[in-house]
Amino acid sequence: MTTTFTGVTINSVATDNIIDSNEASNGFSIVGTGTITNSPGGNNVKKGDVISVTVRWFDGNQTISQTIDATINTVNGNNFTWSITDNTFATQVAALNTGTNDSVTVQFGSVTSTPFTVNYACFLRGTRVLTRHGYCPVEELAVGDEVRTLSGGWQPLRWIGRQRITTPFGLAKGAPVRITAGAFGPALPERDVCVSQDHAIFFRNQLIPARFLVNGVTVFHDTSIENIEYFHLLLDRHAVIFSEGLATESYVPCENIDWFDNTAECPQVLLNAIRAGTAECLNECYPRKTTGPAVEAARALLARFAPADAKERAVG
Repeated sequence: MTTTFTGVTINSVATDNIIDSNEASNGFSIVGTGTITNSPGGNNVKKGDVISVTVRWFDGNQTISQTIDATINTVNGNNFTWSITDNTFATQVAALNTGTNDSVTVQFGSVTSTPFTVNYACFLRGTRVLTRHGYCPVEELAVGDEVRTLSGGWQPLRWIGRQRITTPFGLAKGAPVRITAGAFGPALPERDVCVSQDHAIFFRNQLIPARFLVNGVTVFHDTSIENIEYFHLLLDRHAVIFSEGLATESYVPCENIDWFDNTAECPQVLLNAIRAGTAECLNECYPRKTTGPAVEAARALLARFAPADAKERAVG
């Protein structure tokens, strides 16, 4: 009987979920898991099998599909792990405007995985965060330091994720978002804040990813930064914290908990709870919005405080 695939998940792309220039030229791997049903008399998938799958890349503007072989690495009952390693990926990726927020799906039979987003996280080195001892550069913080939260008072840092990206492929698209001093009003922020594109800003009880606030004037993609080092701050509960006076978010763990260079430093009990989906910090403290009245109001506020000769551009 033909094997029926009922679930496919992508766990990582290019090991660290960053496609750099070398990998874009020479190839990389995609790995994941899957399940099967309808296999009377035993499992029809075994270790070492090679299965033809469809990989689809999306860069926000176009989708490119390719048929390629996936290798079954392990089988446990109806669950299996798989991997794809082939330098023909390079041909596909080179045709895309690859950067942050690109997605890839893999289709086994008639079942397609949920989109896996290639992303970067968080505060750029040098960004100051409000602690009990005043504003402190994020790279100087330590586990146990307490940061100010909007609604939960002081919360101690449980883990600080670090991720270094050296001249990433497609930097123009994956570049950090720079929010200039005073973009939202006097001292909001007090100094420039640089965050990854999906790092959210708190506005009117909602979380708005920075890339949806880009106006090209006071909020823009800073492509001048070649060696990027990101930091993210994990608390007991997801919260709004303050960076350079601007209300921004702490870290919400997801599949990218394994992307950081120092995931092994996260307390094992907490890491297990995150991976099991039971950790309290997985619950977002406010709704996340990319469109709607709050987003439009935030963009209007940015336009209001943009330089007088640039207001028309700031609204766009």
